[in-house]
Amino acid sequence: MLITVLAENSHIRAVGFEGEEIRFHASVQTEPRQTSDYYILMLTQLFTLYGVSGERITGVVLASVVPQLTPTLIDALARIAGSRHKLLSLSSGIKTGLNIRSDQPQQVGADRVAAAVAAKARGSLPCVVVDCGCATTFTVLDENGALVASAITAGVELSLEALRAQTAQLPTVALVRGAKYDVMARNTADAMRVGAVMGAAAMVDGLIGRYAAVLGKTPRVWLTGDCCQLIAPHLSIGWDRADDLIFEGLRLVWSKNRG
Repeated sequence: MLITVLAENSHIRAVGFEGEEIRFHASVQTEPRQTSDYYILMLTQLFTLYGVSGERITGVVLASVVPQLTPTLIDALARIAGSRHKLLSLSSGIKTGLNIRSDQPQQVGADRVAAAVAAKARGSLPCVVVDCGCATTFTVLDENGALVASAITAGVELSLEALRAQTAQLPTVALVRGAKYDVMARNTADAMRVGAVMGAAAMVDGLIGRYAAVLGKTPRVWLTGDCCQLIAPHLSIGWDRADDLIFEGLRLVWSKNRG
């Protein structure tokens, strides 16, 4: 079984593949100050919960957007897999088959590279991957599958938290995934929800329109990330849900490098 791992600021998520089939999804909370022994214990227990022992693991591929945690996870995952030769960390120098047209290609996040690899493999180009997480990111592929542009902004929940933290009178409000908010908000809490959620949706609509103008064609939009359910009901553009796009990309990167 191939284990694909995404280390994010809030959670470490793992998806297990047998061939091209997903066998399990799992996650633990990110603890940047913990040791590799801690992660060996946590991840071993997590994999055991899904019936995956070290002997069953044929390989592990890691994408980390938490630099201070990356060496710890590399050590932990290599020890769980039984050999460092079974581990691949998506970083500079790894074959992806992706043409990254960036002034600083090494600074493009591993999660975005993996998502772009999977989007390119799906073959509907040009396209834009909109990843709605702690940050909302846009990764633009042209008709040849080259990564030609990016945008990064605060995610829906992060922007709401920043608003609460920097103002004295605004209350703490909760957002409900999949809810459809009324733009004509009539109280403060609903006004905050509308501003965060529908404002983010309007931004996505607007940026996709601008990308379409530059690309000369309306791009296919892949929507992924934990927070995409918040904005999806309010989008005017066409979009396709792709929850496992990053993990699909990690599987493809493994195949390109290890066969």
